[in-house]
Amino acid sequence: MKQWIKAASLGLVILSSSMYANAAEAAQKIGYVSTGQAMSELATRYKVQEKLQKEFSGRVAALRSIEGKMKTKIEKMKRDGELMTPKQRTDIQRQLAALDSDYKLKAKALSEDQRRRGMEEEQKLVKKIRTAINTVAKKNGYNVVLDAQAVLFANKSDDLSSKVIAAVK
Repeated sequence: MKQWIKAASLGLVILSSSMYANAAEAAQKIGYVSTGQAMSELATRYKVQEKLQKEFSGRVAALRSIEGKMKTKIEKMKRDGELMTPKQRTDIQRQLAALDSDYKLKAKALSEDQRRRGMEEEQKLVKKIRTAINTVAKKNGYNVVLDAQAVLFANKSDDLSSKVIAAVK
């Protein structure tokens, strides 16, 4: 029985020493990056919003033109409605319906295209940020880099956000 206890004790000592070795191995260098801040700063740096506005400015102007035409017809209807013949009123109402339909169709297409292009530009920035995170982590010897939103507490010295932003080309 004593030998069994000795064997169990020896096994426990070996097991606990291997656990300490694993715990020491687990003490890796961990950093974090505020990806939201990085995305915001890089979007400003690369003038993404201005680029997209410029890209879609022609289509936005076309929508404003349709709005202007609709407004003009509505004002004409209010101003001269009582003096118009029923046929003239019907014609203006049909024109308004056609303009409204055209406006809604173009507005929906514009919205979808803006959303798609916005996502494309966002993906480009995400790719650049990931590349920069990998570069900074390897350069500074970090084993793990987390998003700052997932971190409850961390030392400010492990914040790699500014380094990552600077590393994006």
